[in-house]
Amino acid sequence: MRFRVSDQEYEEICAAAQRAGAAYGTFITQTVQAVIRQHELGQQPTAELCEELRGIARQLNRIGVNLNQLARIANTTGQVPCELPAALSYLENVLRKVDTSSVEIGRLLR
Repeated sequence: MRFRVSDQEYEEICAAAQRAGAAYGTFITQTVQAVIRQHELGQQPTAELCEELRGIARQLNRIGVNLNQLARIANTTGQVPCELPAALSYLENVLRKVDTSSVEIGRLLR
């Protein structure tokens, strides 16, 4: 692909590529791909993504409250409550969801 840039644009692109430690062509390709991904993210239903993240935050908050209550019981009685394994299992599931969502968002932002 060929395209034209002004002398000033060429200097700016070369300087940016050098700062990024990339060859001129590689830098242009990576930059264009990043803009495409950002555009695709912009086309994602942003409200849905934000609501999903808010839902995850609410779940984590509830889990934190439950774990604090279970820890208080354990500290008071000296016995681990029988609900603790289920709460920890649920926490693991939510954290997997957070991890999956984070990876997806990171992939879209690259």
